[in-house]
Amino acid sequence: GLEEFFAHGFAAARLDRIAQRAGVSRATLYLYFDNKETLFAAVADEAMGGFIDDLEAQTLTFAGTTEELLRQLLHRFYTMIMTTKNSAMMRIMIAEGKSRPDLVKRYHELIFRRGRKVLEAIVLRGIERGEVRKSPAAGEAVLLLAPALFFLIHEMVFGDLEDLDVEAYLTAHIDMLLHGLSTGPKPA
Repeated sequence: GLEEFFAHGFAAARLDRIAQRAGVSRATLYLYFDNKETLFAAVADEAMGGFIDDLEAQTLTFAGTTEELLRQLLHRFYTMIMTTKNSAMMRIMIAEGKSRPDLVKRYHELIFRRGRKVLEAIVLRGIERGEVRKSPAAGEAVLLLAPALFFLIHEMVFGDLEDLDVEAYLTAHIDMLLHGLSTGPKPA
């Protein structure tokens, strides 16, 4: 389903082509989805919802340090955003956002807001454990992922012109993040 939305945009996506790609009839699609919006919501749920579910569970049960948790989170996040379906989701949100605020709202509630709460919980956990200092960056936990989102946007816009080395970029992101949140000496 996502390929159809990605190839044609939300407005021009057609359920008959989605059904054909899935090897089912259009009527079969309507047994499960009321309309294109509910199908897209299901695709978004499948593309990102499981990732957030896993992240929430891991954050609640993780016994290691905040640094270890952040390293694992960022490795998983980069792996996830590098998949075609998740890159396509971002493209659709950017392209269709102004004309389909209902889609953006759903994506925001399902993914962004939940993801932000996970990040806030990780930072709070780190502060409580003395592993993260209270700082403006800690107060805006969503900043933890900002370099990753830039990486995704760079790949979407400039990927054909310039390759970023994902491993080197991720290493730099982790280094910047850990030194920005650490309880160690403040830079001069």
